[in-house]
Parts: sequence; C-alpha cells; structure tokens
Amino acid sequence: MNNLKADFNYRKPLKPNEEKPSFGLTEGDPNMPNHKSFSKVVRSARGLKFNLENGGFELIDHKSAVKDFYNDDEVVDLYYKEMSRFVKEKVKADSVYIFSHITRNEAQADSGERKGGHRLVHNDFTTNFGKTLDPFIKEMGESPQRIVVFNLWRRFDKDGLDTPFAVCDKRTVSENELIPTDLYNYIGDEPQGLTVEIYQSAHNEDHEWYFYPKMNRDEVLMFKTYDSLDIPFLPTLHSAFDDPSIKKKTSPRESIEVRAVCFYN
Repeated sequence: MNNLKADFNYRKPLKPNEEKPSFGLTEGDPNMPNHKSFSKVVRSARGLKFNLENGGFELIDHKSAVKDFYNDDEVVDLYYKEMSRFVKEKVKADSVYIFSHITRNEAQADSGERKGGHRLVHNDFTTNFGKTLDPFIKEMGESPQRIVVFNLWRRFDKDGLDTPFAVCDKRTVSENELIPTDLYNYIGDEPQGLTVEIYQSAHNEDHEWYFYPKMNRDEVLMFKTYDSLDIPFLPTLHSAFDDPSIKKKTSPRESIEVRAVCFYN
C-alpha cells in the first residue's frame, strides 16, 4: 500500500496579539522557529477514488509535448496552452488563464538556482484571492460569477521517488487551524511584485495525508486551491515531504507546477 510516516512542518498557533505572519520581505530562518514538525501517516492514494469534489484532488493522465520543462519559452508557449485546454474541458469552465509557473529541482535548491520542494503545510490562496484578481479581471474584460483555481503539479525526474508531494483530504480540514499569511513578491522578485494571502495551517490531529508513489512525467496531480462559491472554503492543504523509507540514492526531484484560474460566467 506504500503507507508511511513522515514529518510535516505546521505553523505554531498564533499567540495573543501576535502580528499576522508574512513571507517574502526578509530571508527566512532555515530553522523555522515559528513552526513545529509533526509525524503524520501518509497513505498511498493509488487505487482510491479521490476526485476534485470529494477530497479536493485527483491524479490525471496527461502526456505533454514539451521537450524541456526548463525552457521557459517552451513552457509558456506550449505547456500553458496544453494545461488550459485540458482544465477547460475537465471542469467545463468558460475561460481558463495561466499566469505563471514554477519549475523546481532539489539538486539546485541549495545553490539558489531553482526552488526545491516546499516543505510547509499550506494552501496557495485564502478567501481573499478574488479581491487580488479584481484588477486582472477588469483588464481582461471578464465578469465571472464564479472563480476556481487549480494547481497542476507534475514531476519529471527519472525515479519519481525523491521528495514526494502530499495532499490533505479537504474533508479533514477545518477553518480553526487555518492561518492567513501574507506572501510578498508572489510573481517576480521586485519589491512591487504581487502580494497574495496564503493559508498556513496549525496542526490538526484529524488531517489525513495522501500521496501518489512514483509519479511519472505523464501524470499530473490536480487539486483545488480556491473556489469563490465554497462557503466555507476548506482548501486542499499540501506539502512536500521526505520519505524516510527511501534508503538508496535516487534522482533528485524535478517538478513543474502551474495554477489555472477558471472563470464561470
């Protein structure tokens, strides 16, 4: 079944009168003093009937024509179109926009050349994301009645073992542990870069974690990170983690993720 135990970094609950947390303005402390690691069971989701509506995530089969995921021009010109077409058909959206992508490489993370796996329990957005999108919506001439955002995560390293990616069944998440956090310079590294509000999460014993062992280049993990009509919005928390059962040397994790913003008129 590939079930295992692994450590997950949760945000410590806010103290009385503690300021709203934030990332992106200063260099983060690698010791993560505001976080605590908890050992959690991570179950294999292969063979289980998870989908976007029940648990908030789904494994999809998708072959990409992209030759080099490190080629930003190829990704923007080809991959954005592939993913937006797929998502539009999958969720029957009226229009789908992809604004950015992140390509990660564990071997290049230490040097800062690329980002590595994000080992922090979080969700990409909070219920405030609709307000963040307002300027873009006006600029594009859209007037959606509903906005939904999906993250599409694909790994493309050889072994599919290093630094797996876990998602938490949204039905085991509550509003109580969600901690709004400002993320500065969300797109770009300049001071005037876009700021978004994300959720960190305090620990909840009820959280149930899942992953898809040995994902390959032709598989994509699709999960919901925002829905303007979900009240309350309970996100698909997620995090990279280190699999303690892997003893042998494996190829470093390489992955790409895009966020698809879906408009329903």
